[in-house]
Amino acid sequence: MDFLILPKVTVNLPTTTTNKHNWSFPIGVQLADPAYFERKGVDLVLGIESFFDFFQTGRRISLGAGNPSLNESVFGWIVSGGISAPNRSLQISCNASTLDDLDMLISRFWSCEEMESGKALSPEERRCEDSYIRTVQRSSDGRYTVSLPKQEEAISRLGDSRNIAYRRLQGTERRLARDPSLKKQYHDFMEDYFKLGHMRLVEEAELEAVKRCYLPHHPVVKEASTTTKVRVVFDASCKTATGVSLNDVLLAGPVVQEDLRSIILRTRTRQILLVSDVEKMFRQILFPSEDRPLQCILWRTLSDEVARTYELSTVTYGTKPVPFLATRTLQQLALDEEKNFHSPQRRLSTTHIWMT
Repeated sequence: MDFLILPKVTVNLPTTTTNKHNWSFPIGVQLADPAYFERKGVDLVLGIESFFDFFQTGRRISLGAGNPSLNESVFGWIVSGGISAPNRSLQISCNASTLDDLDMLISRFWSCEEMESGKALSPEERRCEDSYIRTVQRSSDGRYTVSLPKQEEAISRLGDSRNIAYRRLQGTERRLARDPSLKKQYHDFMEDYFKLGHMRLVEEAELEAVKRCYLPHHPVVKEASTTTKVRVVFDASCKTATGVSLNDVLLAGPVVQEDLRSIILRTRTRQILLVSDVEKMFRQILFPSEDRPLQCILWRTLSDEVARTYELSTVTYGTKPVPFLATRTLQQLALDEEKNFHSPQRRLSTTHIWMT
C-alpha cells in the first residue's frame, strides 16, 4: 500500500473513554486492540478499497442489547457498533479569534458600496490646478482670463514652427479650392473669429519682439451639428523644428466634471431635466497678452496674398488643456455667482455641471 505521512492524522479516538464494565467477552477472544476503550491517537487510516479484505470469515459475536459487537478480522477481533448511554448534556464550544478591529471591518465594507466623491490629483494635475487658481481673473464685464498651464522650463525647447505652418496653410488652401462650399464656410469662420476679437493681426514690427509658436489649422466637418457644421481646429501637436510641439510643454489638467454614469443616474431623481449649450464656450475665455504669442497662426483670404501672422486670444481648439480650462472656468463661474443666486430652498452646486 502507498501512504501519506502526516504530522497528525485526526483527533484522538474515541472522543471519550468508554465504560466497558458491563460487557462480557467470550473466553479465547483475542482483540486486535486491547485498549480500544481508551482515547488514543490514530496511527493509520486505511481506505475502503482494502476494508473488506480484513473481514474474510464474516464471524460476528453480539455483546448484548445496547452494546457493540465483535467482528473477526485478520488483525484479531474488533469491537464495533453503537452503545446506549444515559442522557448527558452535550456542551459544544466554538471559539474565534481575529486581529482586525470590528469597526474598521464594517467601515471597509461600507466604503466598497460608496460612489467615489473625488480623486487624488497627480503632481502634474495639482500643478495645473494651482496655476489656474493663481492666475484666473475676471473683468468688470464678467469675462474670465486664464493663463496657459505650461512647463516654463520647457518653453525654450520650442523650435521654429513658421515654415511648417506655412506649408500646412498651402495644403489647406488646395483642399478648400476643390470645395467652394467648404471654402466659404472656412473663410466665414475665420472672419467671425477676427471680428469677435478672438484673434488679432500682429504688425510686422512686433514679430521679432517675442518668441512665437505657429499652429497649423485645418477644417473639421460635422454635418450633424445644428450650429457650426465646419469648425477650424488648430494643431498644437504639430512638432516644431526641434521635435517639440506646443502640447508637449503644456499641462493637461485633471478631469473636473462628473462621469457620465453619475449624471445619468441623477436624471432619475427629479421629474424635470434641464439641458443647455454654452455658445462658443472655449472662445468665451481669454488668455493674457503674454501667452498669446504661443498661439499664432498664418492666414490670408487669397492664395496670392502674403500670409499674415495672427495671435489667438482665447482658449483654442486643439490645445491639450482646453477641456480642463473650459470646465474649470464654468465651475469658477458657479462659485463666484453662488452668493447672488443662493436661497435656503435652492443652492447652486458646482458638482452638477456637465458640458459637451
